Amino acid sequence: MALNFSENNDVIVPTVDGTTYRGQGGDDTYILVSQEGNAKVSITDTTGKNTIQLPEWSKIKSVVVAKNAIQITCDNMTIFTINGADKFNYDVGGNKTGNEIGSIKSYEEFVSLFDLDLPSSGTNTKSVSKIVFQDKLNQLYEVTVNKEDDENKYYINGELAPSLNLASGQKYIFDQNDSTASKHPISFSTTKNGTHNDGVSIDNVSFYINGYKVTESVYSNNFNDEKTFDNGFVILEPSVSDTELYYYCLSHSGMSEDANILINGFTPVTIPSIEATIEITNVSASHFVMNSSGTSYNDPTITLIRGKTYEFDINSPGHPFWIKLSQLTGTVDAYSSGITNNGTTNGKITFTVSSDAPDILYYTCQFHVAMTGRINIVDTEGTDVFAAQTTSNNTGSGGGGYGGYSLDLEASYSSETINDPNNFIFDSMII
Repeated sequence: MALNFSENNDVIVPTVDGTTYRGQGGDDTYILVSQEGNAKVSITDTTGKNTIQLPEWSKIKSVVVAKNAIQITCDNMTIFTINGADKFNYDVGGNKTGNEIGSIKSYEEFVSLFDLDLPSSGTNTKSVSKIVFQDKLNQLYEVTVNKEDDENKYYINGELAPSLNLASGQKYIFDQNDSTASKHPISFSTTKNGTHNDGVSIDNVSFYINGYKVTESVYSNNFNDEKTFDNGFVILEPSVSDTELYYYCLSHSGMSEDANILINGFTPVTIPSIEATIEITNVSASHFVMNSSGTSYNDPTITLIRGKTYEFDINSPGHPFWIKLSQLTGTVDAYSSGITNNGTTNGKITFTVSSDAPDILYYTCQFHVAMTGRINIVDTEGTDVFAAQTTSNNTGSGGGGYGGYSLDLEASYSSETINDPNNFIFDSMII
């Protein structure tokens, strides 16, 4: 079916499925309004200065571009085919019925908004998720909700709680018009799980209902059982100071799982898992006392494994704790690879043991020669370096002992991992 219009400057809203709309003259304006259900509409008008208008909140799902024709698939799968497309101007965000003019583009400029070039022959096709807002085509994210393990979870563009990579200075619009999202208002925070984890929503987020900007509380209050919700959008505009954000539901905890939003390619710091924590105190200027898993030793030999991270919790006022390449006092030969806060007297030293860490290191007090011990570095667990408890009473009077300890003759050593068959292990801790 074809509908022919007058030679006047007509304003035309093509709505009838299976219809070709033809302008007969004048400067006509065609306002593309998506219809309920699937619809196919054609526009043909080669006379006059004609305009295609995409009003604010128009959603575009895909485009097929030819040299002089374009097919635009909008929300609800309404398909508009514009013949002689190179003869039209394209008004992004305008609305003739309200005397609103948006951003005017030529055909080539309009096509470039989709990161496409006009083909000399054939067609270029691209699936997109765009929405018109403030005279621009902005990235659109469609929010739906589904149950996973009996818990409601966000889906973004059909993917379960995805992490996103966004850029500052751009607007990203989250569409909450699907019925599954009607009770789950979305917002954004610098804190994972937002207000459910003592966080707050960030300032650079806006809420819209039926085209009108509202407060977060008004937006949230519209998501309930008693109200029929329609045309809900949340707009995120990351700032240059943003690095990592999180989306969350204002009403329910845990709907975005561990998803984050990285801004401008930000790489979050990965906090390594702690294999073991060793608490360290001191006995005057005589010993470092080490405690791990409820067992304490004075100046023990400890064994650490390459690739794992250990935490030394230091509380030894006046006795800086150093991990070093030698047992010398002072700060000479301090070992730095993978170590933070080396030499503290009160705080945490973190040691991520690198793959090329030496087989033997030492810990020492900066000032007192008696406060020292050995650190054996091994590749894997299950070596023959075992914890061996001394029979010493720890009085410091043991003859031939090290640091006041007698040798435990039953202690094991490993030439494979320690590379020193003459050095027996005593008072050792396997960490």
